[in-house]
Amino acid sequence: MRTPRASQAVAAMLGLAGPIVVGAMVGHARIGMVASLGGLALSGQGKGETFREQAHGLIYALVAGTIAMLTGSGIAGRGMITALATVAVVTAAGLFGSISRPLARAATLFMLFTIIAANLGIGAAHPLGIMLLFFLGAAWTAGLSLALRPLFQALHLTRIPDNRANVAQPPKYSAGQLLRRWRKSLTHLSGWQYTLRIALCLVVGLGLEWIWPHHHGYWVFITVVIVVQRNLEAVLKRTFHRAAGTVLGVLLTSLLLLGSPSIWTVIAMIAALAAARPVLMEIHYAAYAAVQTPLVILLLDFGQAPSRMVIIDRLAATLVGCALALTLGYFGWSKLSPPARVSHTPTSPGKRFGDSPTSNQQASISL
Repeated sequence: MRTPRASQAVAAMLGLAGPIVVGAMVGHARIGMVASLGGLALSGQGKGETFREQAHGLIYALVAGTIAMLTGSGIAGRGMITALATVAVVTAAGLFGSISRPLARAATLFMLFTIIAANLGIGAAHPLGIMLLFFLGAAWTAGLSLALRPLFQALHLTRIPDNRANVAQPPKYSAGQLLRRWRKSLTHLSGWQYTLRIALCLVVGLGLEWIWPHHHGYWVFITVVIVVQRNLEAVLKRTFHRAAGTVLGVLLTSLLLLGSPSIWTVIAMIAALAAARPVLMEIHYAAYAAVQTPLVILLLDFGQAPSRMVIIDRLAATLVGCALALTLGYFGWSKLSPPARVSHTPTSPGKRFGDSPTSNQQASISL
């Protein structure tokens, strides 16, 4: 494997499977699952060409995911109040994520794992305990990512091409410049469009949860966060890929669960899917979604008896989320909020908020 993704695949496999193996061995499968969610959040995040860039990406993801688990588990278990709080927190995160591109990536991860943590169903587990388990799993995966990359390079298993000379580097902005640009963007509809689009989809999803409770409605929220992008032009293609990949993923999960496999067989499945995930993430989104869906289902249901009805519910909720993202999150918005003009001078007057760290550039996500 002479590819930059080799070390990422191994780190993802060990990062997700390791905590689950430990949890299964000590008789606490669900605890191992929570720790493995940290591996899910961190795997594939350290993509920088240098060690420093890789470390920065992992730190952003670690901090965002850990805070998300504390926030989500803190509002969990309160019925519709939990759903309302989830919508409010996710919407606010979407707004603040517009400050910079690194924050946009971190905000997307925060939004996803806040939703997951609010619906884990761990029982009486304390939010700090859930946060600590997640942090340990995430730190384990981050350490693997940082250690395996130079090791694979030394063994000539990974070759990192140096393309930095051929790629235009984005301008650097100070924190003050970023905040000024962000505040200025909020004087235009284009600065609010992502927040309004995702809020509208989530509010409708909240109404569906109220009408149709106890049917994995939170999967609508997850799908909306994944599919609704900051870049309006990319959502149509991504919605199709997400829907097609999810259908394939649910069918794959049904086949995997056919015959009630043993807990160790399920762990082997998780390890294989986790290894494939960072590779497919950069190759084909539909194939990535087809692998990601059974991986998430196997993780969230690990230690519990899975049900085909649960899988059908998640499929239905995912398709509803895709429909909301396509209609309420896309149609008409390109006319109401056209792309802002490019501005490379943060403090120049009269410039609109454009292709900058706070532009409609889609954040890289891990789920």
